[in-house]
Amino acid sequence: MPNRLTRAALAAVLAAVLLSGSGTTLAGWNDAELREGQVVSAGDLTVEPVSTSTVVVRPGTSQPLPASTPLVPGDVVRLTSRVRVSAAGELLTGTLGLEVTGLQGLTRSTPRVTTTLAAVGTRGWTVTPANDGASATAVVDLTVPATVAQRTTLDAGAIRWTLTQEMP
Repeated sequence: MPNRLTRAALAAVLAAVLLSGSGTTLAGWNDAELREGQVVSAGDLTVEPVSTSTVVVRPGTSQPLPASTPLVPGDVVRLTSRVRVSAAGELLTGTLGLEVTGLQGLTRSTPRVTTTLAAVGTRGWTVTPANDGASATAVVDLTVPATVAQRTTLDAGAIRWTLTQEMP
């Protein structure tokens, strides 16, 4: 009868043979699935200038005068700005805004805006992918006050359009 040390060595060899898989029916199953990489893209929301103009409207004249015309009290500087919006993407909503706070030094009228976009508040319009390509035109009249001094340079400022995405 083999001694304990011999039996332990025999058991170790037998375990090594069984664990190595040689001469046994030990099955090693394996499976893999490859998932192709996917491209994810964001939507697009832009506002682009189409045209701008600045003319002088003088009471008593039938045609606007060029912006370079020397101003006199009572003249109206008419600023016109037209933009086009584009919107592409699922669940994309934005607000087109109009800022005229930069128009200083002259008496400002309330901006007149023409567009097919739905109004939101006093100076905002909703933009969705259904409105892709829509345009908006703003006209602001700035009246030269009677108190303006001769040879004064007036900076009418600018009309600023913004397009901001609204989070769902």
